[in-house]
Parts: sequence; structure tokens; C-alpha cells
Amino acid sequence: MSKKGELRRRLLAERSALDEGEAQKQSIAICDRLQEDPMYRNAGVILCYMPHKGEVDIRSLIEASWRAGKKVVLPRAIPGSRSLELYALTSFGDLIRGAYGIMEPKPEDRYRVLPEELELAIVPGLGFDRRGYRLGYGGGYYDRFFSGAGSHVARVGAAYAFQLVATVYPEAHDQPLHAVATPDGIRISEE
Repeated sequence: MSKKGELRRRLLAERSALDEGEAQKQSIAICDRLQEDPMYRNAGVILCYMPHKGEVDIRSLIEASWRAGKKVVLPRAIPGSRSLELYALTSFGDLIRGAYGIMEPKPEDRYRVLPEELELAIVPGLGFDRRGYRLGYGGGYYDRFFSGAGSHVARVGAAYAFQLVATVYPEAHDQPLHAVATPDGIRISEE
């Protein structure tokens, strides 16, 4: 198994072993740090995600964004092209189970959002390093998006404390994030 594969396996095991109460406590702290940050405060249109299989739970950030009058956007994975479509979300009741079992917005044209409208993206991951690279599940959806239509978007990873590692063994196609939000604060990428 490659170093990247071993790291992915180890971080998945650590995330699975994380106590539910501790996960919720860290998730709330991460959402609080994000809300305090100027990148978030100055953004009107924010790409978020629905937590899946133990990812940092940012639903409180989504709710705070709605209350603040921000447009919350969620991605919809399109497996055939390994691309993301974007849709505005106005209620958790508007979600359906997507291609990978992740809750996604219904694909209704009236809620479609163009990539150029986005100002900030909050993204999940298995691991993050200090240079801003993220380790995902290996599908490359976010890397393709951030190297193309979403290249202009400020992007921040949401990470439990243990998910910040020395390296995630980035490859040439990997797109770094600008910062990573942890329970302790926002870490700006070193690269």
C-alpha cells in the first residue's frame, strides 16, 4: 500500500474512533472559528458540504449563514464526468441521497448556481497539511473543480485536530486550499 493509501486508512480509522461527543464539540468550535474569520464574514455565496461518515459537521455554520443572509451552495457529484454541479440550499428538507450516499441538493434548475458566483468554499477531507493540500477519498472532484471553473474561489478545509498532518503526499494534480479551520483557529497555508 502506498504512503498516501496508508495515511488515508489511518485517518479513516481515527475518525471512526472519534467519540461522538468530542466530534460534535470540535465541529462546533470549527464552525465558530470560521464565523469569526474575515474570509467567511466577507463572503456572500459559500460552497459548503453535508457531513458524511464522520466528517466535520458544519450544519451549524450553514444555519448561521442562512440567518446572516448568505447564499449557501452545496455540490452534487456527477460520477460520469467526475465533476460537481452547484445548487443553492435553502432548507435541509431539500436534500436527497446522492451517488455516493452523501446528502445532496435536488437538481432543480431554479436553484442552479454558476461557479463564478462562489466567493468561499468550505471543504471536507480526511487529512490536511500545512501547505494546504487535502487528502480526500481519491475521486478528484474538488481538485478538478478548483483547477477549473472554481479556481478563483477562496477555499478552506474543515478539520478535526488530528487531521492536520505533516504531509498528505500531494500529487501534481492536487489543488491546495488557502487555509484549514481547526478547533484552535484558522491556519493559513504556508505555500
